[in-house]
Amino acid sequence: MNKQNTSPYYQGDLIFIFLAFFAISVIAIYAAGQFGQYGSNAWTRQIIYYMVGVICIVAINYFDLEQLEKLSLYIFIGGIMLLILLKIAPAQIAGHDFAPIKNGAKSWFVLPGIGTFQPSEFMKIGLIMMLASVIGKATPRGKRTLEDDIFLLLKIAGVAAVPVGLIFLQDAGTAAVCMFIVVVMVFLSGVNWKLISLIGSVVVLLVAAVLAVIILFPDFAQKIGIQQYQINRITAWLPDSSSTANQAQTQDASGSDKYQVEQAIMAIGAGQIFGNGVKNLKVYVPEAQTDMIFSIIGEAFGFVGCAFVVIMFFFLIYRLVVLIDRIHPYSRFASFFCVGYTALIVIHTFQNIGMNIGVMPVTGIPLLFISFGGSSVLSVLIGFGIAYNASVQLTKYQSYLFK
Repeated sequence: MNKQNTSPYYQGDLIFIFLAFFAISVIAIYAAGQFGQYGSNAWTRQIIYYMVGVICIVAINYFDLEQLEKLSLYIFIGGIMLLILLKIAPAQIAGHDFAPIKNGAKSWFVLPGIGTFQPSEFMKIGLIMMLASVIGKATPRGKRTLEDDIFLLLKIAGVAAVPVGLIFLQDAGTAAVCMFIVVVMVFLSGVNWKLISLIGSVVVLLVAAVLAVIILFPDFAQKIGIQQYQINRITAWLPDSSSTANQAQTQDASGSDKYQVEQAIMAIGAGQIFGNGVKNLKVYVPEAQTDMIFSIIGEAFGFVGCAFVVIMFFFLIYRLVVLIDRIHPYSRFASFFCVGYTALIVIHTFQNIGMNIGVMPVTGIPLLFISFGGSSVLSVLIGFGIAYNASVQLTKYQSYLFK
């Protein structure tokens, strides 16, 4: 086909990635439905979430990149307002759940006739958009002074502090994802290496200190606001965690994170090379449609299915990295948005697959594009829509350049 006669809106590789993830998600959720955890029709609801996501992608492509950058502030402020509303909202209204408390925190709204709505998932996209706008408007790398770098870091910290703090009160795992995104965007923003090294050292020391407190002084950790289930997730990950009295007292063996990981590993192993098929799953895994969806893929489609999923994520990440470099001369906002969006995909993929195979602690982080959940699917597809828009605009810029 003559490339010049092809519509710039046809980005074949991104469309293929989208369709592949859609098919994998629906089939895996259908397979997990035999355990009855989210109902046998969860896969049909996932199709609906994807269809709404397609509408969002199409709508986003009616905007140009400059308009999306202008909208970033309003989306960011709207996300913060939703997080604040969630914090102050009553757990129930008229006897029905509205902002229920689970594990000592409120993480989502319950909307009648719609389901649950988790603001923190959408806040991740809003945060990436706002940071991309701030970094994109800064003086380009090579022209900045040390004072400019310090001022940029202060602006980034000011943007990130409120949403990350509010999210931490709901879900430490999601807050950690946001911090990872911020760190990656700072790292690639061109800030002086000395400043990055200093900040990185401080962050590493703080994380090490928090982990040490959780492991060595769990009672004190609870007093400073760390929830018991968060402590259990860390201690369950340790090699000798099975002998800790604290975990034994707070979790039943059948519902513990350790049990969940053991079942996930068993399910992946049971799939062997080619899997047992969609309707022949034998290993029960808690949270099969959400956190542990990768183990379902492993048992249903074996090593081949797992490898295909990993390859598709590598394909998407590679495509985004190429887009980051090529769109940068035309739109710094789009380039840095793709940096943050790539960081989001990387950390979710690494963490989720890692906890399914027992090399990372269980944090409740979904496998993006694949795990069941309206908020997760819609938020990641909104981000995908912005990246798709950037790819379309790049095609237009390049076609104009070579005419």
